[in-house]
Amino acid sequence: MKPKVFFVGDNRSNANWGRGASIALRQLLSSTFEISGSVSGELFDLFKADCGYVGTLLPHRYYRHFRYLLERRQRTPIGWYIKLEELFGARDFIAEDPCVSIDNILSYKNRDPGLARIFEEAYRADMFVIDGDGDIVLSTPPRRSALFILAMMELGVRLNKPVFLVNSMISDCSKTGRNPNTMAAYKRLLGKCRAVVLRDPESLSYVQEGMPEANSMLVPDSLFSWFPYYQNDASRLPASGDFILPFPEREEYWSKLDFTSPYICIGGGALAGSDPNRARDCYSRLVDAVQALGHRIYLTENDLPDSFLHEVAADKDVGIVPVSTSILMCGAIVAQARLFISGRYHPSILASLGGTPSIFLGTHSHKTASLSRVLAYDVHCQFGAFPEGSEIDGIVSLGRDYLRQGETLRARIRNVAKLRCTEAEALSSVLQRHLEC
Repeated sequence: MKPKVFFVGDNRSNANWGRGASIALRQLLSSTFEISGSVSGELFDLFKADCGYVGTLLPHRYYRHFRYLLERRQRTPIGWYIKLEELFGARDFIAEDPCVSIDNILSYKNRDPGLARIFEEAYRADMFVIDGDGDIVLSTPPRRSALFILAMMELGVRLNKPVFLVNSMISDCSKTGRNPNTMAAYKRLLGKCRAVVLRDPESLSYVQEGMPEANSMLVPDSLFSWFPYYQNDASRLPASGDFILPFPEREEYWSKLDFTSPYICIGGGALAGSDPNRARDCYSRLVDAVQALGHRIYLTENDLPDSFLHEVAADKDVGIVPVSTSILMCGAIVAQARLFISGRYHPSILASLGGTPSIFLGTHSHKTASLSRVLAYDVHCQFGAFPEGSEIDGIVSLGRDYLRQGETLRARIRNVAKLRCTEAEALSSVLQRHLEC
């Protein structure tokens, strides 16, 4: 009988192209284990969760209405009610102290079906597998997603289950530095995990140096296991991009994507998406400059914060690949591009599966900078999240060099991606070995 896994961080419900990594991870785990319960990535976000606030005056059956009030931009005239709930103790069940988070689950699980489901599925499982993905950035204030992961590790420890953190990056925040309290919590709980599986060498060094108690190791991101998808005719693109458009097929999407001639893709980034007005201006200038390379340019909306790219696409009259496009098709588009420019981790992995060279833009952490090392690039170069002036010139110059290397470079990138695929496919056997220790 296969060991039962409580899988935390299934991001298939999120629009982010990283949902492909969750699908790939689940495929890898299912070869050896039974996934008996899971926590959606939506639960990492308070306002997307089916549980979140505890201690509300209203019973849980009214929770969705309460959450709706909290989400409203215009809270008047009900703002007084929200303040009243908070005054009388309504709060997020996820706290900065993971022990408090689990105390909240235990205290409120009989009144909150969402918390009850988390506890029951965790209790029935033989082991916890937590997908750290790119969520563990030790920022100030702390990310709720990073605190949620801490809470799930604490729950596993309290239930005396083997806990594995996998597919993970761990990084200081590029804007606020390291949060010492969050660092201390991770140091304590990673030391209690059966294994800590990092996806890049920078994260491995970070944990080995700052959290030596952890049983840490390197296994590349699960998305590399999709390498076989992009090595045959199954990933062939239609000549007309109209065939890949998702619902709703907005008028501005039509007749903008032509896959019969070479093209370059430009994607967004988490840091760029945090300031869409500035990003729109920078990306508009970037599109103008990259046109000098002589290929069509298509924008890729890799996550919802990349929505500013729709305005850029309209202004510059270029095609855009919407975020809701089939994830396998998204991968095929960047895998068959001549060049990919973005501040996104998983889309750059998808590009590598077809040999497409990437130019990396900055983000909140070391994730994109580390990927050039995972992919064994000769030059480890990362440009700013909001490229301007000389940086745009540098991007165009590097892009021209990559295009000049042609198939020689693409073959080298594909060969490295194939090796990373083999290493990623070993994840289940790594977990099984440490489970039996």
